[in-house]
Amino acid sequence: MPDHVHALVTPGTKSLRKCVRDWKHFTSRQLGIKWQADFFEHRLRKEESIRDKADYILQNPVRAKLIQSPEDWPHLWFAN
Repeated sequence: MPDHVHALVTPGTKSLRKCVRDWKHFTSRQLGIKWQADFFEHRLRKEESIRDKADYILQNPVRAKLIQSPEDWPHLWFAN
């Protein structure tokens, strides 16, 4: 999306807050992005599916009428 980021993250041994802070710091230095001070998190509950959340994220620019299909979004990245 042009004005925000969606991500599915497993922070590992770091707290989620530190993980996001470090990522924002890195991207702001590398790409010159000015981030807002805080972030919104939604932790997946047992009944929620990672696939459902991934589909929501992939459909976000389609719902905003920026693209026709999720595959058309140029800013998509999947980690190994």
